[in-house]
Amino acid sequence: MTRSSGDSLFLRFPASLSLRRPRGNPGIHMSIPAISLVILSALLHAFRNLFTKESGDKQIFLWWYSVFALVFYAPLFVYFLNREGVDDPSAYIWCAASGFIHCLYWLFLTNSYKEGDLSHVYPIMRSSPALVLLFAVLFLDEQVSAQGVVGVLLVAFGIYIINMKRWAASELWAPVRSIAHDPSTRFAFFTLLAVAVYSIVDKAAVSRIHPVLFAFYHLFFGMLYYTPYIALKKDRALVRQEWIANKKRILASGFIGIFGYTLILIAFTLGRVSYIVGLRQLSIVFAVLMGSYFLKEKQRGLRFVGALIIFSGGFLISLAK
Repeated sequence: MTRSSGDSLFLRFPASLSLRRPRGNPGIHMSIPAISLVILSALLHAFRNLFTKESGDKQIFLWWYSVFALVFYAPLFVYFLNREGVDDPSAYIWCAASGFIHCLYWLFLTNSYKEGDLSHVYPIMRSSPALVLLFAVLFLDEQVSAQGVVGVLLVAFGIYIINMKRWAASELWAPVRSIAHDPSTRFAFFTLLAVAVYSIVDKAAVSRIHPVLFAFYHLFFGMLYYTPYIALKKDRALVRQEWIANKKRILASGFIGIFGYTLILIAFTLGRVSYIVGLRQLSIVFAVLMGSYFLKEKQRGLRFVGALIIFSGGFLISLAK
């Protein structure tokens, strides 16, 4: 079955990277350093989304930090380009396709954050392992274990709980009403769909190109699509204003992208991949806690319970065979 963390360019890293694999039996234990790296990466990912939620114009903010992510990533990209090269020209087509889907993902994500709470929409967006698994079964004819089925059901149940406002029988239909009438919830599900689709595309891409090169190229192509949108839809004064108001967070978010990515690369050399991609789902729990305590969002208890259930389901999916 397919294994995914939601950032699916990590799906095949260990087979692609010429890094030393962990010694011993990686199927039983995961080292403390590996766990620490993954938890830190998940925490950073949640912080970047917190910064996006708190920004002024969220689409401009995302554009700015993506520009700096490319700048920060460029030295590593050049090194691996010289070392690995690109042997399969079709890889560029897959990178361009991934970039286009990521552009849609950015538009959905920023629209979701305009009105939606971080603790509400982020867990929905990060529930992609369940949807990727369903896509793999439906379109790739892959088999799924009972453990995978349980994981999908847990994710769905967690999402359902997060869309409730309180523990009450009258709230059982609230999630359905939320999808129908709440734009932020709809955009969160569009974001989830985009993540699931680019997960499938990214898996095909990294079988043709080194993952480090792919990480740069898909962002580069995404920005080729996204930049004209910003240029046409946003006034230059707003672009400057967002930079002046949030330059520190923009730079931090751009750095978080490459630094968090590097942490995962290192973790892949220390522990079992399925454990790592599953543990990364902790970012859902972190985001709910940040929304609850930093942004003072409501329904803290419900959303925390829902986040834990989603994390549990995602972790089961990552371990299913």
